[in-house]
Order: sequence, then structure tokens, then C-alpha cells
Amino acid sequence: MAAGILQGAASARETVTWMTVDLPPAEIYEGDLAGKGFGDQQLTILSAALSDYDHQVVRGTIARAWHELETRDGVCFNWVTRNADRHKSAIYSRRPVLNPSFRLMVKTNRAADFTSYLSGAGEIDLDRLAESKSLSGGYIASRDYLPAVNAFLNDDRRAGKLRKTMTTAQLVGLLRADRVDFVLSGPFEVAFYKETQHLPEDFTQYRIKGNPPYNEGYIACSAGPVGREVMAKLDAYLDRPEGWTAYVAPLQRWLDPAEYAFAQAGKQH
Repeated sequence: MAAGILQGAASARETVTWMTVDLPPAEIYEGDLAGKGFGDQQLTILSAALSDYDHQVVRGTIARAWHELETRDGVCFNWVTRNADRHKSAIYSRRPVLNPSFRLMVKTNRAADFTSYLSGAGEIDLDRLAESKSLSGGYIASRDYLPAVNAFLNDDRRAGKLRKTMTTAQLVGLLRADRVDFVLSGPFEVAFYKETQHLPEDFTQYRIKGNPPYNEGYIACSAGPVGREVMAKLDAYLDRPEGWTAYVAPLQRWLDPAEYAFAQAGKQH
């Protein structure tokens, strides 16, 4: 009897469910780099740091990831934008990774079509772009693009048409086929497809007026007892210099040296 009780106690481990989304080069589902994205590597590092839990990885969409996190305990989602207004039932890591903010991407041979929408600082002015009836764009559904871009996407008075996709691959496909004139994307996302698929087109990226130069990439977990316990341990791990260095290291492959140094320094809490 005693042996059975001990065996039961030993097997009573909580499970952390990590939600992932096909958004290379964070999570990479297909191709030669499948499973080698910086987010994939970070999940391996975080799972090892939480060795007293069992871990499972579930693929889905951004919308499904947030639904699971907000309706079940023990669910976490790596590399997210913090939005307490949209996601009230989530807790976030104390220390985010600073990474280049979302940009407006166009084919370089179409760049002249966007010069009239540039501010004096060379940033795209979305208020001006919203008045254009001739230029259409694409974006990823359910993604939080930060306030300036979110306002543009949700503007009922916007003249141009927008198309939603589920993945960056679909965005790039629409842009290459001239089915949209621009896409909203992270700067290293389009670069990933240009490199790995050997795309012949050149792409130009514009910073967006009103958006911060850097995104804050957080870990989010469910707000139940298990999620809070997991987050406390993740925060403790990331507070240690060796933990933070290990967590940020997979980004080096995709950032230029200055951006990587910025990410390494991080935002202090």
C-alpha cells in the first residue's frame, strides 16, 4: 500500500501546455529549419528550466492559443505582445525581450508608390495611408500589432481594402503575387522567407509612425494556480543572468548585431 501511495505521489506532476503558432522564424513547422526557430529553441530551454513539470506543445492559431490560455489552467504562450485590455485572463513575464517593431513591407520595385505616405522621419503615416483607395494590404488575423497599427486595422473609415491571413507564408504569397500592395509584418519574418525560399524579389521595410521602435516580447500564462506557479518560476529563471542569456541567445541568428545587443540588454523591471 505504501509503495502504491508513493508511486501515485511521484506521478502527480502538473503539465504545462505550450501553445505555438506557425510564425517563422519564431516557430518553424516545415522545411529544413523545422523545429529550429528561435521560439522552438526557447521552449526547449524553458522546459528544461521547469524540469519538475511535464510539457506538451500544441500547434494552433493565435486565436486558439489565446482561447486555450484564457479558458484552461496550465497553458502558456511564448513570445507575445502584452495587451491587458484584450487578454484580461493572462499573466505575463516580468521581463520582456525587446525586438524590432512591426513594419510595413512592400516590394522594392513598388516603393515609389509609398513615398507620398512617408513622414519627415521616413516613417509610414497610417493616417495618410488610410485615405488611399488604390493600395491594399495584408495582415495576420488576431495578432496584436500595437496601438497605432491596431487603430489603422480597425478604422471603419479606411478607404483601402485589407486581407486577413493566418500565417506569414500566406502574407508573403499575397505580396509576391501582387494581390496586396503591402503587408504588416515583423522585419525578420519576410527576411526569413526571402532567405529560405530564395525569393528573387527585393523587399523594402518602413517603420510605422506612432509605433515604438521595439516590440516587447513576453511569455504569457493562464491566471490560475498552475499558471501563476509556472510564471513565478519562469520569472525567477529569467532573473538569473545565465537564464536570461540562454533565453535570448536563439535570436542572434535573426537579428543584426546592434539589435541583438539591445535584446540581450533587455528591459529591466
